[in-house]
Amino acid sequence: MELPKTYDPKPVEAKWLEKWAKDKLFESSPRSSREKDSPFVIVIPPPNITGALHMGHALNNTLQDVLTRFWKMRGCEANWVPGTDHGGIATQNVVEKALKAEGKKRNDLGREKFLERMWRWKQECGNTILEQLKKMGCALDLRPENVRFTMDDVRGKAVTEAFKRLWGKGLIYRGERMINWCVRCGTALSDIEVEHEERDSKLWHIHYPLYVGGEGGLCGEGPVVATTRPESMLGDTAVAVHPEDKRWKHLIGKKCRLPLTDRIIPIIGDRAVDPKFGTGAVKVTPAHDPVDFGIGQRNDLESRPVIGFDGKMTPLAGPEYRGLDRDACRKKVVEDLRAGNLLREEKPYRHSVGVCYRCNQAVEPLVSKQWFLNMEDSARKAIEATKQGKVRFYPQSWEKPYLNWLENIQDWCISRQIWWGHRIPVWYCPNSKETFSYDRPGMKVEVGDVDCKPMFGTELDRPKQCSGCGSAQLEQDPDVLDTWFSSALWPFSVFGWPDKTKELGYYYPTTVLVTGYEILYLWVARMVMMGVEFMGEVPFRDVYIHGIVRDRFGKKMSKSLGNVVDPLVLMEKYGTDAMRFALMTQTVPGRDIQFSEDSIVGARNFCNKIYNATRYILMILEKLPSEVRKKIAGHVSEPQNLLKMNLDLADRWILGRYSQTVQSAKASFAGYRVDESARSIYDFLWGDFCDWYVEISKLSPPEKKTEVFGIVCVVLEGCLKLLHPIMPYITEELWQVLNDKLGKKSEDCLLQQKWPDFGLLPNTQDAESMRMMKDLITAIRTMRSEFGVPPGEKIEVYYDKMENSLYNLYRDNVHLVINLAKVKGDAAGNNPPRNSLQYSLPWVTIYIPRSEVDGDKLKTKLNKELVSLASEIESLSKQLENQDFVSRAPREKVSEIKRRHEEARQRQSRLQEVLRNLN
Repeated sequence: MELPKTYDPKPVEAKWLEKWAKDKLFESSPRSSREKDSPFVIVIPPPNITGALHMGHALNNTLQDVLTRFWKMRGCEANWVPGTDHGGIATQNVVEKALKAEGKKRNDLGREKFLERMWRWKQECGNTILEQLKKMGCALDLRPENVRFTMDDVRGKAVTEAFKRLWGKGLIYRGERMINWCVRCGTALSDIEVEHEERDSKLWHIHYPLYVGGEGGLCGEGPVVATTRPESMLGDTAVAVHPEDKRWKHLIGKKCRLPLTDRIIPIIGDRAVDPKFGTGAVKVTPAHDPVDFGIGQRNDLESRPVIGFDGKMTPLAGPEYRGLDRDACRKKVVEDLRAGNLLREEKPYRHSVGVCYRCNQAVEPLVSKQWFLNMEDSARKAIEATKQGKVRFYPQSWEKPYLNWLENIQDWCISRQIWWGHRIPVWYCPNSKETFSYDRPGMKVEVGDVDCKPMFGTELDRPKQCSGCGSAQLEQDPDVLDTWFSSALWPFSVFGWPDKTKELGYYYPTTVLVTGYEILYLWVARMVMMGVEFMGEVPFRDVYIHGIVRDRFGKKMSKSLGNVVDPLVLMEKYGTDAMRFALMTQTVPGRDIQFSEDSIVGARNFCNKIYNATRYILMILEKLPSEVRKKIAGHVSEPQNLLKMNLDLADRWILGRYSQTVQSAKASFAGYRVDESARSIYDFLWGDFCDWYVEISKLSPPEKKTEVFGIVCVVLEGCLKLLHPIMPYITEELWQVLNDKLGKKSEDCLLQQKWPDFGLLPNTQDAESMRMMKDLITAIRTMRSEFGVPPGEKIEVYYDKMENSLYNLYRDNVHLVINLAKVKGDAAGNNPPRNSLQYSLPWVTIYIPRSEVDGDKLKTKLNKELVSLASEIESLSKQLENQDFVSRAPREKVSEIKRRHEEARQRQSRLQEVLRNLN
């Protein structure tokens, strides 16, 4: 095997993808027993079948892949379970859009034909994202028979069984509640499916004339009500004020006329009213606001739905407004209020608006009959398990909001008015008072007169007849279950539950869940509750919470902003490993990432650095005699043997740093600090190994080649293993070529190798001695650069104030200084010439004779750079003095500016010192 001069990721990635699949590298099967051999298990957060790979997927799945590869190399049976989610509303929307392009609607096809179309779309497009994850190098066993789907037969069986058990416990019920309704998607949404965003609107102050009774009984000023939704006022059944509000308490118990109507409504007092909002008086619309719904129940108010499930005004809104959509109605109501001199004020107002998490349309609060799941007991069990330490959060700061949500949990609205999903397994008798037909678009209203109860049953195992009246004319509830219901069962349904399979016994509970904080309540909390409910134990031990990937300015990526970064484009341009490494170095648990292409350029450069260093090492190995290469291969197989040899300071130092890096990387991976692992390996491999030890190795005499290049190959081979979980492609390629050159060619892959374990404890004296030698060489290199000495020209260097113990260190390693700093010879102990240029370290002062420097040319260069630095420092200072910028800018941006400002000031001070030396 040979390495081309430059690294091209494309053929390398294609080659190893094929090899990994051929070798069935990612397949897993239960071992003897869980007690003897604890596996490492992750269930993938199943992406929607509508999904195409985005940066969030790239982050989430790279993290899972890193952990899976790490633990597999640590000797665990590692199982990362793949699968996809049917995606309910989102997927149905995609197919309905395709139908719209054909001039059709789902009702034109009917339920059965529409679902056939949905399944056909799923077969054609549903696995796209899994193929994209495969290209990312994800260690997923993607054989068709191993990929789970939330609506396949096994998961369908699990959903039905879960519903049946919860139904049998009386925890599932149907009730009339205020729910969140998406007019665009035509379905109910649970509270945590509603996102809130700040929107610019207006606050209207409307006069409600006081009513004193009698014919035409209007007299004087009534309350002025503040509202952001004038269109819903047509459904008002009261005006409410806080009972202790001195401005309005005298009106409590009186009545007023509802503007634009002939209806008379009461003025009531209720402590739910915020006296600080608007005028302190609010309209009460029990049919269209959750707070008003509660006020209505407490005060026995009528509920008048004036906005329908289609988003249009109902007949109860009055003939002038009936049939208008809510936005058009708002406009007309405001015009009519203004014409009637009832609009007292209209002013800009920014407030939080609830929107559908799928289509971003404003949610309409409506009273509706829906299916609910009582969560109180499950939440209590989940809280207990978490407080007992059975579920651990990384970072721990997410435990508090998770527990807070569970402690204040509401019943879960689990029904959705769409066709794609798990149909609710409940059947109704047409003679029953309890029917599925309620006031929704396209649904007829039928109410029977017999008290027949709803019955549990699936489409394949439906009840034969009504248990109440004996009728065989039964119909199934048309609603489907919330997508998150099947997702909540995912950690155990993927292993075949409710059947007691071998996989379920071995792999459950799983090890860790890796997910974003945005679905902490939608998914994580519900999985914990369902795991405790049906399995008697939590579904995972650890929960790793990561942030979201934002653009370089901290803004959320969106097509409308034009700031979306496509991971597939980055992979094509820079290589998959570079993208993975760039993400991992920035992934601090729980914190968002500000991602820019600059970071991936640095990661690509790191790939090239490793590649070029390996090429150089391979070139040297080829020139060595076969018996020397054989000995080096022996060192790679038994690295501890190196410690028996007579090693120099640099040898001991690099082996100590390598051992330190192995241990720190292992601890960081195990503690879910992948970012720390990535940075520690990067710092060691690029800085200590490539920039220092590989250069030092070039100075080794022939008699030391075996041990020096033994060390080089041991460290390189070990670092390729350390990096493999993060950068699987390039490490596989380089590891295979290295072993081929050492005569250790094997059919095995890098993932099948053991994690490196090098037991040398770093020697603090060696580390300190090497640090001092590196500082000395770096200082001389800095002086050469600052004083304009040509790179290849050797110079005279003198020293002063060097203590005896440090002088001995210098004499023992003077060959490093002479060769790496390009110094003419050993001038230690000699007095420097007068007026020499100097550079001070804590333990030595370094001198370069003026004769080595073109003084006039250097002065011109330094003065020019000082002018540029002064301008940069002034610009950065202004930004840091701008309190508005400092308070609003992303924290990382402010930190970067502070860092640049400090570096510029230090550089300025150093150049000024150099100029003083030249004068």
